[in-house]
Amino acid sequence: MTDIDQRSVLIVLVEISGYTRPMLAGEEASAHSRLVISELVKTLLARVELPLTLAKLEGDALFLYAVKGPDWNEVRGRIGERLVTYFHAFGEKLGELSAASSCRCGACSNIESLRLKVILHAGQAVFHRIGSLVELAGVDVIIAHRLLKNSVSRKEYILITDAARDVALPLEALSRTRETYEDVGTIDTTVFLAPPSAGRAPRGNGQGVATDSGRGTEAEGPRHDHPAHDTAMPAAFVETLRCEIRREYAEVATNPHKGFHFHTGRPLARLLGYDEAWLEGIPSRTIDALAGTGNPFSLGELRPGERVVDLGSGAGLDSLIAARMVGPDGRVTGVDMTPEMVDTARTSAREIGAVNAEFLEGTIEMLPLPDASADVVISNGVINLAPDKRAVFREIHRVLKPFGRLQIGDIIVQKAVPESARRNIDLWAG
Repeated sequence: MTDIDQRSVLIVLVEISGYTRPMLAGEEASAHSRLVISELVKTLLARVELPLTLAKLEGDALFLYAVKGPDWNEVRGRIGERLVTYFHAFGEKLGELSAASSCRCGACSNIESLRLKVILHAGQAVFHRIGSLVELAGVDVIIAHRLLKNSVSRKEYILITDAARDVALPLEALSRTRETYEDVGTIDTTVFLAPPSAGRAPRGNGQGVATDSGRGTEAEGPRHDHPAHDTAMPAAFVETLRCEIRREYAEVATNPHKGFHFHTGRPLARLLGYDEAWLEGIPSRTIDALAGTGNPFSLGELRPGERVVDLGSGAGLDSLIAARMVGPDGRVTGVDMTPEMVDTARTSAREIGAVNAEFLEGTIEMLPLPDASADVVISNGVINLAPDKRAVFREIHRVLKPFGRLQIGDIIVQKAVPESARRNIDLWAG
């Protein structure tokens, strides 16, 4: 292909529809809808194979094309069959996501309302190559996109123009239609009934289970009452959960005096037995944003020269205390998935000249650290928030040196947590 080339093509647009209202219904619903759409788009992308090629992603739509070469008569039948598999895969993923989610926001409670529509048009496309990127342009590309806004009353369908009717669809043709647009004129089309979406299941009650307020006695220390099992969860549920946890702890970092359902700041440090000498000189922004469940140093102070990893380091209090304990020959690396917490920790470290402390953004299920790089792993009230605890402990084992040690303050449950509670995002992040 030259830098600019014109070819005869089939254009296929695959669009997920039905989330416009949730996307506009507030920050939480908007964030969750993007996660759900992302999971569905990845499911569809996994089904894309030749002769169809992905031109680009367009929000909640896939822009695909197939070049009409000498073997077109042999391959065009496979395209229709492939499109049917998109609907089956889409329906199966919807069923999985709906069954997994117990979030009550406008996006998660309306997963089952999402639908798939497909537009097929054929004609000429100009291929512009810029480096490794290829852009398709031309009148027929415009027509295909115009057809996404059409007069079809059904929510799920395949709309094919007369120019693309040589693609065989193993589906029932419902009606002939004509779509008219001011800039491109009238387009003759046929509407095909979408195949049944396999796996679409009725939504369960999924409303979760109420628990107590999450406040422990002073003798116990605070309790967050987060579900603690870690059987496999759909990726979209895990990402939605992380989204809500980030949202909660971003608020702790930026507005620590707001008041939360768990203890924070200096009162929590006193409750957990932090030595006042440890806090001297540490900026108040970091102390105020402390939100934990234990005192990892109650298991013993760290030794000079040790390499330490702090899982879920938050605003950096434990990491900065550890940095003083290990001294200039030691090193502390804090890992946290909330950008606001990482920023707070880095600012405090710079302010007090803690050059032996660094803070990385990442998850504790996939630590951005080399193997056998830590003498000690510390953590304070974070492992209970991880949906895949086995992955966390695999990572701990990976980064610890032989005979390394753990110093963790966290929550342990003594009986199985109900599945409904495990699927309730409010109990994890609220």
